[in-house]
Amino acid sequence: MRRWSLSSRFVSRTFRVVSSASVLVATFAGPLPGAEPARQQTQIKGLLVVHLPGGEVAGTASQMNATVVAGKAGDFSIKFNQEVGAMMEQATAEVEKFMRVRHGARLPVGHRVELAFSDKYSPKDGPSAAVVSALLTDSIITGEDLDPDFAATGDMTAAGEVRPVGGISGKVRGAVKRNCKIIGIPSSNQNTIEDLYMIDGIQPFYDIQIFSLQSFDEAHDLAVSKRKANLQGALNEFALVQSALNKNPKLLSNAKVRAKLKEIVKLAPNHLSARILFLHAIERGPKSLSLPGSLTAIDTASARLGRMLSDGSFMDTGHDDVLRDFISEMKRLRPMLDARTKAYGDTYEELADYLKMIRGRKILNAQIRRDLQGKVRRVDAERRKLLDNKEIREELMIE
Repeated sequence: MRRWSLSSRFVSRTFRVVSSASVLVATFAGPLPGAEPARQQTQIKGLLVVHLPGGEVAGTASQMNATVVAGKAGDFSIKFNQEVGAMMEQATAEVEKFMRVRHGARLPVGHRVELAFSDKYSPKDGPSAAVVSALLTDSIITGEDLDPDFAATGDMTAAGEVRPVGGISGKVRGAVKRNCKIIGIPSSNQNTIEDLYMIDGIQPFYDIQIFSLQSFDEAHDLAVSKRKANLQGALNEFALVQSALNKNPKLLSNAKVRAKLKEIVKLAPNHLSARILFLHAIERGPKSLSLPGSLTAIDTASARLGRMLSDGSFMDTGHDDVLRDFISEMKRLRPMLDARTKAYGDTYEELADYLKMIRGRKILNAQIRRDLQGKVRRVDAERRKLLDNKEIREELMIE
């Protein structure tokens, strides 16, 4: 019996012909279509900082929406359909890269995911919406439902790593006001949650379940409606603790409540609210503010003082209460401050004391003006000394 065999040269030549034909077909047929998006719209809340009249800022939870629209053939993109700043656009570009890697062939090629804030008219910038943008896009692609009670903040890399952002304390306060029940913050911002405990006390941790996030996967597991059993169990158990503590805060010292909190931390090690409550219950809660927290506390307390100097209203006797309240707040903060920032805080207190002394004067003579300018320069000098310190600057960059 004759056996038929193919020479390697024939096989090679045939492969080249078939491959060339495939390229021609693909060229004339256009790019192969990707998967269809599993849903057309989805929404979730993002934690942002908004600028208020007078230069102050506040945190809030803003509804974010994602909608699928037709895009360029063979292309996939994620864009905001309203004007945002360059940093937010750059963060969104990183999210798009991550989605391309995460979903590969499942990517809905030929479609564009359009992101929008329900509050369309205030300016938006910064990287804080990156994690939420990724969650929205992922929900569009997979069809998974997102929990409407969840909100998050955080920058994100193309590798899915969650990176720190600013304004965490204000964002937590804003989330509580908007009745969010569960929030996620970058794990690198965990010190800010301890600062919140020092400034606001234990009450915020009764009000909301705060989690730290190291990666997109952790954010995803927390944001979806159908969660893993251990995580859902931690959420359910903490909700029971919340209910009990809101009725009677003294129950935090109860042995059963402490045991329950310890169990929750075991189920979900990144459950910051449970961890803080447990440490408070055993009298091992944070005792001092972080370096960034100390600077933020001083600057927040002194913001109104700065405005009084700028507009000259410090001379009005009607501002006695402002000065008195500021001095009282600085005395309350001082024991909590990072030791390196106490001299900076003291210069503000000295300035406020001097303003109290000269209040109500019709005219400031040359000596008073020199003294006042000298005290203002001392404040600036102490701040520059802090920010010019290499060790402090590096620590602030890490945070």
